Amino acid sequence: MSTTMTSSAARAVVDAWAAAYNDQDFDRFGALYAPDVPYTCAAYGLAFTGREAFVAHVKEYAGAVPDRRMTLRRVTSDGETVAVEFDFDGTGSGLHPALPPKGEPVRTGFCTVLELHDGRITSQTDYTGGTR
Repeated sequence: MSTTMTSSAARAVVDAWAAAYNDQDFDRFGALYAPDVPYTCAAYGLAFTGREAFVAHVKEYAGAVPDRRMTLRRVTSDGETVAVEFDFDGTGSGLHPALPPKGEPVRTGFCTVLELHDGRITSQTDYTGGTR
């Protein structure tokens, strides 16, 4: 039986999520997700189902922006639903045609909505305001 997460427990998941992402620790990052997690980012036409597919996408993106960093700005939780506003910064490697050329900055703001259940991310939806 699951219970609604406290704000501090939800924040702990978000902090672990951001740290694993920034450390490029894909095993630790993936372990935070339920096996059948859906992921969507309509602005970029992305939709994945399953932890492996989503982690593979994150690994691919790490090659395109190898020094990428997520900087949390605001975390708001309502039980098992968490909204995370963050900045994404890095330098393009030139490997992804939709990103700036090699050596150019890649910067954007995101709002991610995470659904949590029993301490795992069971859904992730990303919204972006575009590059900044």
